[in-house]
Amino acid sequence: MTPSADAASRTPYRPFATFALIWAISSLIHQLAFTFWTETWEGWVLVLAAIAVIYRPECVMRFTIHAVASLIQLWDKLPFVPNHILYEGMLHLIMLLAAAGFFLKGAGRGELNRVGGAWKKGLVLLGIASLAKAAYFFLPVFPQGYLLGAATTLFLLFALWRVLFPTPTIESGEDYYRRLAPVMRAAVLIMYVWAVIQKLNWDYFNPEVSCAAKLHVEIARYFGGLIPTAPWTLMAAAVGSLVFELGIPILLYLRKTRFIGFVAAVVFHLWLSIHPAAGIYSFTTLILAILVLFLPIEWGTKMQALWDRQLDWLGKGDVPRGRRRARALVVGGFFAVLITQGTLYLTIARSYEVFWTANRISFFAFFAWGLWIGASYLIAGWRARGVPSSLPFRATSTLAWTGLIPVLLNGLWPWLGGRTQTSFSMYSNLRSEGQGNHFFLKRIDLFHLQDDMVEVLTSAPDILGPTQKPNGIQQFANLGHRILPWFEFRRLVSEHEGDFEVTYLRQGKEASLGRKDGSIYGDEEAFTPLPLWQRKFLWFRRLETLDGPMCCTH
Repeated sequence: MTPSADAASRTPYRPFATFALIWAISSLIHQLAFTFWTETWEGWVLVLAAIAVIYRPECVMRFTIHAVASLIQLWDKLPFVPNHILYEGMLHLIMLLAAAGFFLKGAGRGELNRVGGAWKKGLVLLGIASLAKAAYFFLPVFPQGYLLGAATTLFLLFALWRVLFPTPTIESGEDYYRRLAPVMRAAVLIMYVWAVIQKLNWDYFNPEVSCAAKLHVEIARYFGGLIPTAPWTLMAAAVGSLVFELGIPILLYLRKTRFIGFVAAVVFHLWLSIHPAAGIYSFTTLILAILVLFLPIEWGTKMQALWDRQLDWLGKGDVPRGRRRARALVVGGFFAVLITQGTLYLTIARSYEVFWTANRISFFAFFAWGLWIGASYLIAGWRARGVPSSLPFRATSTLAWTGLIPVLLNGLWPWLGGRTQTSFSMYSNLRSEGQGNHFFLKRIDLFHLQDDMVEVLTSAPDILGPTQKPNGIQQFANLGHRILPWFEFRRLVSEHEGDFEVTYLRQGKEASLGRKDGSIYGDEEAFTPLPLWQRKFLWFRRLETLDGPMCCTH
């Protein structure tokens, strides 16, 4: 046996480290899909935490810090996040609950005792940096501005760096993963089932407005006339999407059909990712990361051997050197794409059009990654055929199971009169407002938010349109649609700065409001800011009509 082959054969498959590595790379891809984070300290903290996991994926503490960083960024962006990013936040909550059990009652407790002293100085410095950042935001004695804001952010990043990189590894990742994996798999099943339920409406099967038809046609344009777009294919796309979305989790759970489930998941989601919408390929990378949860140990061993051969080639006969180069390639590639996107915004314009161009650049980086990780799963599964392939880590009693409550409730909110924009209703043609369009579900108005609708007739300037310099996905959501709940109308009015005038229709009555020379007029309730918890957790879709066909929205 050659030295390089011997080195490759000695690398063990570690389920947690593999999952953590893939999850961290997925996190960087999310950041490339929506680059608004570059102007926030939360975004840079998350990027640093993800890079730390990539360089030491076996460390449970680094992985936990990454989950915390992701939730902090999510809080900053709420409620204006895509469906799958909110879902990812729920998964991070599950990760933290599993970490609580790991560190309080599991092997992590002993690990903390073993390396606790090495973390203390770094954690103290991080605490000081966090207090400095909080003081900048909340104490009026600190002037707000780019210089002090950048200084406190750099101090925070330096402190986080001191915590993440010089410290030892919190090992026993398999004990943590044993608590996490079964709950995460259940969350995947719930997500897919809700996505199917929300699509069971009349308009999803109407080829003239169906999101499945729209996405199929828009993807087919990339292939010229090779992909048929006849009416029968549009109906097939609607039916086929439901077959895939319901079939994938079932196939993944069953041992005899697991490989077919991997094939279906990889092919279906990579196909969808070709669509130019940023959120779709970002969702695909989340699914590709989730798939490793269903990877049997035998498959993982084959995949690790495959990776070691690639690292052996990359390191020219030295697997550790190849691993260092692979990490540098991932991190360097991320920053290369990010700098290219930033250059476009700085040299052309920070506009709607440039956003789509920049997004296509990051798509190609993602697609190369998606093809590679998808092929790794399938090659490993094929080579492990005939070998027993039970799911690793059976369900056990753990605090993490309570993290499924938000996942279960998320799909229910439209039917309780709650939020509609991030409730597993992505590209579903679902409308719970008005009479609704679902086959069998009807809204129960517990919150009375969907029964008070407003139609914006005129607006100067247009409060529904994107600003000159968009700063979030709210600016791109449901453009041109003018019917929305009073709740969302109140958000827009109360947060609008400067003079404006709006004419609107509410409960059959036309009215107007606005601000002129700094003085407001019209319904004063509309100018009252929303409470924090409502502002953060509620977001409603804008509609084109309440009784006609429901057009495709995300």
